[in-house]
Amino acid sequence: MSTSASTPETAAPRDEDRAAAPVGGAPPWLGRVKWGVLAAIVVLALAWPYLVSSFYVGMGTQALFYGLFALSINLLAGYGGMVTLGQAGLMGTAGYALAILTTTSGLPLGPAMLAALAICAVVSAFFGLLAVRARGTYFVMITLAEGMIIWGIAVRWQALTGGDNGITSVPRPAFALEYWQYYYFVLAVVAVCTLLIGRLVRSPFGLTLRGIREAEDRLPSLGYNVGLHKLVAFTVSGVFAGVAGLLLAMYNNFFGPSQVFFLASAEGLLMSILGGVGTMTGAFVGASVVVYVKQFVSSYVDRWMTLLGVVFVLVVVLAPDGLVGAWIRVVWSNVVRRVTGSGRRARGPAMRNEGGREAT
Repeated sequence: MSTSASTPETAAPRDEDRAAAPVGGAPPWLGRVKWGVLAAIVVLALAWPYLVSSFYVGMGTQALFYGLFALSINLLAGYGGMVTLGQAGLMGTAGYALAILTTTSGLPLGPAMLAALAICAVVSAFFGLLAVRARGTYFVMITLAEGMIIWGIAVRWQALTGGDNGITSVPRPAFALEYWQYYYFVLAVVAVCTLLIGRLVRSPFGLTLRGIREAEDRLPSLGYNVGLHKLVAFTVSGVFAGVAGLLLAMYNNFFGPSQVFFLASAEGLLMSILGGVGTMTGAFVGASVVVYVKQFVSSYVDRWMTLLGVVFVLVVVLAPDGLVGAWIRVVWSNVVRRVTGSGRRARGPAMRNEGGREAT
């Protein structure tokens, strides 16, 4: 790749750098406050099974693997500018592969998980080859069609997938049979995947993805293979969605066609938008909101989907950068200004919509 001075690194500042940049000579301890908040979140996550009942532990488990699923969408949509509606199909590829390999083929769980992720990577790469040549609405429609293909196979190929009945008796690891043990297993897996994604988006490859999002037409003249970068991003994103599919299948001990349907992809995109597109923590915040409304509020409110829709509309109207972006922009920036006495406004993670207008 070209290493000329006019690169995406210089053309488009990193979102995290803009969010973390000192404002008005902010003292160094403000950065340590962020690390302190992160440490508190980690401690809370580790202590969660000791603080709440099994019902809320289950909600926390779901928020973790659905958050990873939303983060895989965020990797494409937030950092690469490629909005997808077929991610549930890739998640379902890994979930179904695990279910078939462990129940029908009798393969041990460990090798079955690796084989399922390998199958998911191959399917993601194949679908990526079909999708990365398109942009905008055409990319969205192609990914939607790809997801519907997998859903159609899941419903119609009954001999392999069980049809509408799905596949039951998907095993869990022997050391994670209890609900709280499985919570810690999911927490560890999701933490590793999140660190890997965080490392990826801060790498030169991640910076190139931002360049694709901001000015895709300029990169070929700088020596960048845009199609290859988009394909790799699509494949990697699909593999992380596949990890979420494995965790979902083992959590329910079941995998069925409803988990690969279009609505599952739309729900993952909703989680990403609620939390904040282009942020690492936004996916988990959005997933927590959706899981809470589905699992807890739905037991008291019959029209919980209407409530979820109202929440989504309010966030889009009042906080177009998502809940995390609004927190950084409104709360954190005010804290920084008060501490430093500066009139400058701290800016949260920014993203550009399809029209090129910056939303902060």
